[in-house]
Amino acid sequence: MLGTAGTSAGQEASKASITFNDQTSNGISVIVEKIETDVEVRLVLRDQDSNVIGGPITFDAGTVVEDYEVKLTPQITETKTLSANLYESGGSNVARKTAEITVSDPAEMVSGMGPTFVEANPDAGFNYPYYLYAPSRPTDSDPGSILVQPNNSGQATDDFEVQRQSAQNRIEGGISRTVSERLTVPLLIPVFPRPQTDPVDWRHYVHALDRQTMQISDGPLKRVDLQLLRMVDHAQEMLSDQSYTVDDQILLNGFSAAGNFVDRFAVLHPDRVRSVTAGGLNGMAMLPLEEAKGHTLNFHIGIADVEELTGEPVDLDALNEVNQFLFMGGEDSNDTIPYDDAWSEEMREIALDVYGEKMVTERFPYCQSAYEQAGVDAQFKVYEGVAHSPRSALEDIIEFHQRSLDREDVSDFNQDLGFEPKINYTAEQPEVGESIEFDASSTEISLGQILAYTWEFPNGETAAGKTVTHRFEKPGQYGINLSVIDNNGRTVTTEATVSIGGDSKQTVSGTNDSSESTSEATTETDQQTSAGPRFTLPGVGLGVVVTSAAGGLYSLKNRLQD
Repeated sequence: MLGTAGTSAGQEASKASITFNDQTSNGISVIVEKIETDVEVRLVLRDQDSNVIGGPITFDAGTVVEDYEVKLTPQITETKTLSANLYESGGSNVARKTAEITVSDPAEMVSGMGPTFVEANPDAGFNYPYYLYAPSRPTDSDPGSILVQPNNSGQATDDFEVQRQSAQNRIEGGISRTVSERLTVPLLIPVFPRPQTDPVDWRHYVHALDRQTMQISDGPLKRVDLQLLRMVDHAQEMLSDQSYTVDDQILLNGFSAAGNFVDRFAVLHPDRVRSVTAGGLNGMAMLPLEEAKGHTLNFHIGIADVEELTGEPVDLDALNEVNQFLFMGGEDSNDTIPYDDAWSEEMREIALDVYGEKMVTERFPYCQSAYEQAGVDAQFKVYEGVAHSPRSALEDIIEFHQRSLDREDVSDFNQDLGFEPKINYTAEQPEVGESIEFDASSTEISLGQILAYTWEFPNGETAAGKTVTHRFEKPGQYGINLSVIDNNGRTVTTEATVSIGGDSKQTVSGTNDSSESTSEATTETDQQTSAGPRFTLPGVGLGVVVTSAAGGLYSLKNRLQD
């Protein structure tokens, strides 16, 4: 049925190809020699009975990987013929190879458990059920942490079966199942409701852990954040009873509403979180600030009233120790701001005024700068050309949590979302009347494209372009302003101070057109460079023009009407 080892089933080679050869294995993993695809595919390994034994693992269009290790779940202990299959998003098989896997020196394994439904247990502290899955793992492996993926059905309904089925689908084949298997850690998915009328109304966006949900003072939905912690504690005991030990930290992964949930949960309980990956956040991560731009930032925008809601203030030092990876797709347009189940009118106005209107180019860079202002480390990234989907981030999600488990540095996941104009000029010691070339070509931007460079000189003259020339007719110190405009509507201004006919040590300063924040640096090289701060957003040092709340609501209203 499977064909001969190393042969193809004859699918379209132009779309995808896979090389999977006979090999010797310890039974825990196998090597796929090469995958090459120009369409998005899922890799699935199957045994001779067509049971899934590895994957699914998603690869984006344009991917080429070699010597790719795939963990086997469950472990195999004897020689087997396996097939490596590539499936398109619609489910069609576009490439398939088979190989004979000879098992030599099989590793000793701790048995895991298949997807298991755990009933609600109010006595143990949780009023709703959860699903638990644990892949088999080598006995000599580190304990690891439980991975938590909040459920997100995408709809408000009083039919609890909808939520249960959604959670079941995710634990059987969702992205977090892939992450769980690749990391060899257990996966827990709570089955929380997202009610329409009972026990609370639809304005309580439980799956996003919003403000209305955290304000529930009694009934089965009181403090679902604590209920989730009790589920984790219960799962740890269940696993321990099977000699499957885990530590008391958790890994969090979520996207869209579930991304909001894990982002906000990590701020509330940083002492229990080892690492968190959260995407599709509408550009609005929860800010580790109590106030900004003249507003008090209550939960779920900021942390001003967290102690009032939970009895405990936010521990920013502990939050700083949590590895956080927050990401957005560059083409994501899935915005919750217009919806009343996610935002009250008052909070919507504050959010627009503080974060801005544009999700990727205003809100998300502002979040990065707010974290920096609070002294809390987090990694931010935007995936260019990606809409509202976590698929492009999958490998980063796995690697980020793996490094967290291994206590390795994660700072290289960060992307600088702002941009800083840089001024270079070549004259070593400019003289009176000398033609000086000013160059802004070293200015870098991570999001979008630069549209214009505008220069302003002390005598009132202006110039445009990456490179301009200017003469100074008298000795002294002169300030040159450079404004850079990008295609996202952002304008950033910096200033270089040039000494004419004086000492070669030049003082340069950076500023921006919407903040009082400045910094100074002194250089002694023959190529002077403005060295201002990395500009983020207005209010905390970023040169981005942000729409006012009123203007934002007006344009939002027009857009919705259109």
